[in-house]
Amino acid sequence: MNVLLLAEADDPAAGGLAERLRGAGHGVQLAAATGPAELASRTGRLDAAIFDALGGWSVGELRRRFPGVPLAAWLRERSDELVADLFARGADEVLHRGMGAQEQLARVSALATRAPQAAVAARLGPLAVDPERGEATWHGRRLPLTQRERELLHVLVEARGATIRRELLYRRVWGYAMARGDRVVDVNVKRLRDKLASEVGAPVAIETEQGVGYRLVVAEPGVTAL
Repeated sequence: MNVLLLAEADDPAAGGLAERLRGAGHGVQLAAATGPAELASRTGRLDAAIFDALGGWSVGELRRRFPGVPLAAWLRERSDELVADLFARGADEVLHRGMGAQEQLARVSALATRAPQAAVAARLGPLAVDPERGEATWHGRRLPLTQRERELLHVLVEARGATIRRELLYRRVWGYAMARGDRVVDVNVKRLRDKLASEVGAPVAIETEQGVGYRLVVAEPGVTAL
């Protein structure tokens, strides 16, 4: 796989990661700025991008510059608070020096399988999510949701009122098993819930089934879950 590593060239930690990736047979492009990185990425397929979490990179900006490319944040030292924040901001993976070399390589290799797959539009009454067009709408009006929020909503709409376990939501949206105590699903569901309340109001709600997960309720007349 071809990996883009966004970090300063003289960073020994990033250099060590690049060396391990190359040793495992991966192609690695090291860049300190997104401009040269974008140019390099156009020369061939880019399977994953790893960015220095403390280097000033924005997940949202990287999503716009490298659409469809799974993103992993790199931390010099493990921090539970930073890890949770990076996942909440939309990172697909977080790597840190506390991981063993084999775990780092396994997580990077798994990133390539998390590239967005073609998904069909889902609808529940006047609420629709179209992953291909990158939009969610209510009665045809586009809702200002982030990509992660749309992905969560898509899974909930597809369930048509059934409760989705937190672990399954995590796997469907983030692409791998949820670690014990991880609250990233709850953080992102709260953000999505708040936006739906602001943009749509009472007809749409995300209900919590304690100890299990979440379900989507669309209360407009004529809308029923199968």
